[in-house]
Amino acid sequence: MSFDETQKQASTAEAINLTPTNRGAKLVILSASSGSGHTRAGEALEAAAAHVPGISSVRHIDVLKYGSALLGELYADLYKEMVSRTPALWGWWYEKSDTPWKGEHFRVAMERSQMRPLVECLQAEAPDITICTHFLASDIVSYMLQHAQVSTRHAVVVTDLHVHALWLCHQFERYFVATDESSYYLRQIGFPADRISVTGIPVHPAFSQPMDRDALRRKHGVDPSLPVVLISAGTFGMASSLVAIRALMHMELPAQIVALCGQNADLLAEVMHATTAAPAHLKFRALPYTTEMHEWMAISDILIGKPGGLTLSEALVSNLPMILLNPIPGQEEINAASILEQGVAVSPTDVVTLPYKVDLLLREPQRLAGMRDRMQQLAQPRAAITILETLVGS
Repeated sequence: MSFDETQKQASTAEAINLTPTNRGAKLVILSASSGSGHTRAGEALEAAAAHVPGISSVRHIDVLKYGSALLGELYADLYKEMVSRTPALWGWWYEKSDTPWKGEHFRVAMERSQMRPLVECLQAEAPDITICTHFLASDIVSYMLQHAQVSTRHAVVVTDLHVHALWLCHQFERYFVATDESSYYLRQIGFPADRISVTGIPVHPAFSQPMDRDALRRKHGVDPSLPVVLISAGTFGMASSLVAIRALMHMELPAQIVALCGQNADLLAEVMHATTAAPAHLKFRALPYTTEMHEWMAISDILIGKPGGLTLSEALVSNLPMILLNPIPGQEEINAASILEQGVAVSPTDVVTLPYKVDLLLREPQRLAGMRDRMQQLAQPRAAITILETLVGS
């Protein structure tokens, strides 16, 4: 598990210049739009780079834009279809494929044949440091290092709480993982301890900035006297969220329920229509995709959503207790088990009991306060900064 020495290169026109003298490390961040978490982790690192001395330029690349249509369908479209329509099948595949190095040669050969433009892009960029927030990207960089096609310091940022076998690569400088258990796992399968850092998953610096809760409630037209229950359908607006929103209409306690419908315009319309018949003690609001998630988390009392790695990390930094709903079999079920073990989230046995769980938490403010305190202990708001400082300083 070696890596080549770094080479210092000049910035390109497409990069963001961060220092007037253009000295320091040239950074390329590689994510993939097969799921919003990988991209959001990359964006967090990109934003944090502006605050880390020693980085001259940064470019964030969606690797699926440098692959074939077949690869895009396999890693993005097929994934979305499976987790929404046949989640059990996805969970089966996730478990069956979670054996270190199983099928690695075939997979990497297939990826390489479909991603020649990315190889050429990286050779042209010649980054000093490459950070991958998706396993597809780390496979390509690792292969290029093995065959002396690029010289870069290669870092892998795992965006879930478990390191699935797909995340494993041979050529790297450092792995950044979310938990001590993930670090232990990597050491047990032969990865050197001095190349593993437990930093948490990087979240955008906006989540850790001081925010005036009362001012934000006024900005967003939120009643300061009522608790806010935030329900997220994810970036793509999972249609299953509509069932949960209808269930919440059976809550007994007064509350404001804000439904974030992502990029799904049909879901937004359906939620607005379904909630017109809501009882008087419940105020519903449906919103499309927002770039102000950090503000909505800051003013909310409970978050209902799927336990993706980035969502969990953002909630931890926001000290926002969660109710976990319909985790995707595989990575999200593992994420859910881990976070439930820490006592900062609850999970209904069925969507029918969701309003019971919300009412239960709202009736126990001391329990909610204890969950927030524990989240503050677990949160890693500086994960992105720590990752970059570790790489630049080493």
